Amino acid sequence: MTNNDNVNDHEISSSRCNEDTGPNGTQANEPINNTTHNDDDEPHQHKRTNPITSRLRSLHQTLTVSELSGSLGDLGTFIPLTTALARQRKISLGPALFWAGLSNVITGWMWDVPMCVQPMKSIAAVALSGSVEEGGMDALSVTTAGILAGGVVLFLGVTNLMEVVNWVVPLTVVCGIQVGVGVRLASKGMKDVMDLTWGGGYDCIGLAVGCAVMCLFWLRENEKKEDSGKNGQGRQEERDDMISQVNDQDVSLNVEMGQCQQHQSENMNSSLHHENVHSLDSTMLSSSSSERTSALHSAIPSEPPFTPKSSSLSSCFHKIWNKTCCCLHLHPSTPHPVGIYLFLIGSIFAAITLATAGPDSAYDLPLHFFGAPIVINALKGVSPSDWSIGFLRGTLPQLPLTALNSVISVCCLAHNLYPEKRNAALEAQDRTDAVVTRREVSISVGLMNLLLCPLGSMPNCHGAGGLAGQHRFGARHGTSVVILGFFKMGLAVFFGSSALTLLDALPVAVLGVMVAIAGLELVGTGVGMLVESVEKEKEKVTGCRARSGIFDPKKVLREKTLVAMVTGSVIIATSRTDYGALAGWVAHMIYGNGILDFVAWTKKKRSGRTSV
Repeated sequence: MTNNDNVNDHEISSSRCNEDTGPNGTQANEPINNTTHNDDDEPHQHKRTNPITSRLRSLHQTLTVSELSGSLGDLGTFIPLTTALARQRKISLGPALFWAGLSNVITGWMWDVPMCVQPMKSIAAVALSGSVEEGGMDALSVTTAGILAGGVVLFLGVTNLMEVVNWVVPLTVVCGIQVGVGVRLASKGMKDVMDLTWGGGYDCIGLAVGCAVMCLFWLRENEKKEDSGKNGQGRQEERDDMISQVNDQDVSLNVEMGQCQQHQSENMNSSLHHENVHSLDSTMLSSSSSERTSALHSAIPSEPPFTPKSSSLSSCFHKIWNKTCCCLHLHPSTPHPVGIYLFLIGSIFAAITLATAGPDSAYDLPLHFFGAPIVINALKGVSPSDWSIGFLRGTLPQLPLTALNSVISVCCLAHNLYPEKRNAALEAQDRTDAVVTRREVSISVGLMNLLLCPLGSMPNCHGAGGLAGQHRFGARHGTSVVILGFFKMGLAVFFGSSALTLLDALPVAVLGVMVAIAGLELVGTGVGMLVESVEKEKEKVTGCRARSGIFDPKKVLREKTLVAMVTGSVIIATSRTDYGALAGWVAHMIYGNGILDFVAWTKKKRSGRTSV
């Protein structure tokens, strides 16, 4: 082949290339868009996402069996207190259920955290202790106590005075509060079970022991599933790396092709070797990247398919067994929904109890649907003495518990349980409420009681024990409490006055196990926060100081543990959270570094004033 032939061939190929492409590199058959692209106009081209639609979509995506199971984690505390108050006519059950459910829905919608709504325990304890003459409270004083407590907590939240309370109470005392309240909660569930008999009915100690043993099996860590997940993730990462390598080769191939075409246009008298390279590159470019990617997928060795060794009949039997006996899986693909299991067990025995109850039983049968009011005027007939009794007997003992356990402790617990949901700006400030702030929780508790108690709601708050229980049973999002809220509201509307009969029929043995699990989860979280605080303090210490032996992690952990155990022990012995917090604060100031921290804080304030 002569050089003239080579020139003609290149002219033909260039003409074909010009026919295929139009000006500006566009295809000849495509219309040319002369409008310039402005990056500033790009955000306006997209429709703004509606926050309500986005939140609904998020709730739908997180609607799982685990969330449904976690929504039942707080029933062990909610049901006994609510039914006891309703049975003694200290609250109206219909409005109390409805407004508690509405509070669940609102908090679950606003926060993507399974924040529980439960009765204020100190007010409930005083109300259940007897009548007004016996040192207790009646329905009107319970309502006034909730309104006054909500007003004080709302004031602390709006004015940010709750931050002063948080600054005064150190983290070690908060950990001790969680340990003490958790042990009390677990012991409360165990005492309720011990009041039963070993036999003679469905609700007995034997049922509680059986449920406790099964819960130990259901709640254990699934190591095999975690290992398999890690291996599967590693294999997927290897495949992604190989695919990315092929895509990089495509890019480099396109660059080399462009350089080759430029070289050929400048040297029209190239040799046959360049023409062969050009045809070879064109052939390679003619195959799309997706085809090579699909070919790579087929070439990458994947996991061998599972081929059952048994017969088809045996395989069908195993499938049926796995579907019907999912609670007996040793290594389930998802965690066991323990809350659903326990609730189903309790519902089955409650149905049997109501079905076999005679006319002389304590249950109000037959069941009545609708008819019960959900909104009442709870302040009708209130007197000044009701306000004074409610404040002195209910509000004052409740305020320390609400500030410490329902605000400070629950924010620390959410901060520890959900690190992926922390606010980066708040976390950078080394705050312990980067998930849900203390101001938000204070305002929530205040408005919940200030607005809803006059309409028939019982005094409610958020609690660390309820959050720990819902988390332990599988809840990770606000979807769980939204489900629970609609369940409470539906129970109040549809079953009306018979809601007390349904709740009262649930076995105490099952509810006691649920309370014990929630308490032990709170204890474990408090201990974990204590250890984590030591690790963070170790990270802040410089390397020279750590090598010199000035910072001893074991010594620091021993000091913090003593302060926390003093707090927890006083709470368990006296059943008073405020006494435990005061004892822990004194131990922190004397035994811990409280005095040194206070001196350092005063010096910092003085230096700041001097500089100003």
